[in-house]
Amino acid sequence: MKVIFAGKNKEIEVKGPKSAQSLAKDLGISLEANVFIKNGEIVAPDDVLNDDDVVEVISAVSGG
Repeated sequence: MKVIFAGKNKEIEVKGPKSAQSLAKDLGISLEANVFIKNGEIVAPDDVLNDDDVVEVISAVSGG
């Protein structure tokens, strides 16, 4: 699957299938501080993401 980090101009490829929670763990990010979007909808932690999905990671916490 293609994982796009919003606002960071960064994309990576990750092998699926895996749950959103598992993907977050593999990426070393927190689901409490980030939102996963697939097909314009927020992904729940137990939703399964597949190789053909495009997932956008949006930081839900900002500094300042």
